[in-house]
Amino acid sequence: MRIARFEVGRLARYGVVEGDSVVEIRGDVFGSFDTTSTSHSLSEVSLLAPVTPRQMFGPGLNFADHLHEATAITGQSEMAPTPEPWLKAINAIINPGDNIVIPYDSTTGIEHEGECLAVIGQVTRRVSEEEAWGRIFGYTCGNDVSERTWQANDSSFWRGKGSDTFAPIGPWIDTEFDPRAGGDMIVTLNGEEVQRASTVDMYYDFGVLVSYISQHVTLQPGDVVWSGTTGRPRVMSPGDTVVVEVQGIGALSNPVVMEPK
Repeated sequence: MRIARFEVGRLARYGVVEGDSVVEIRGDVFGSFDTTSTSHSLSEVSLLAPVTPRQMFGPGLNFADHLHEATAITGQSEMAPTPEPWLKAINAIINPGDNIVIPYDSTTGIEHEGECLAVIGQVTRRVSEEEAWGRIFGYTCGNDVSERTWQANDSSFWRGKGSDTFAPIGPWIDTEFDPRAGGDMIVTLNGEEVQRASTVDMYYDFGVLVSYISQHVTLQPGDVVWSGTTGRPRVMSPGDTVVVEVQGIGALSNPVVMEPK
């Protein structure tokens, strides 16, 4: 099942995606709900970020072939013995199609990081790695936009990964996708493939990540855990269009603009 959050008539609603249409639902998207008789064409609605989380966690370095990139930024030269989750600011969330904004005071520009995102479906506290999988409601696509100079120079990722517009999410939540079976995370920049990884290559899978975080922080329905990224992302420029696709889920597209000074 694919569940979208969308706007029509200036109201935000949830619905089940069926082909080229979305059918409105009634009830709690993370609990019990029913479909209604109201349907809209996807081309006639505005897709929104599919969740409004209270908190989002990045996993830290989570792909071995991203190690060289991380060494240049943080000095980390080996994969960590445990996950190193960090909070990504929720103010950074934008919808599919919204502008990613390059801050005018960025010295090196911003880079894409195409990722798979796990959406929590139940209150989750101190669960095992196996139990953690059952607490995940579904998965969506995300772009962990990053400003590398700020990321390297600051003692936290507060602006390097948390500035406004640095977290595009969408287009919907797929409740049947299984990252353990593999799904390529592909980034295209102006139609050119620039990044590809598989969810099976995560150093710490979502079961490990969710379990580890839950030992210290209670996760709530709608909270988000990012997968991490791979390779060497590219700098994006004004006028670019960046697309993050997770095969089996969908594609998230956003244009890139420069903030006026």
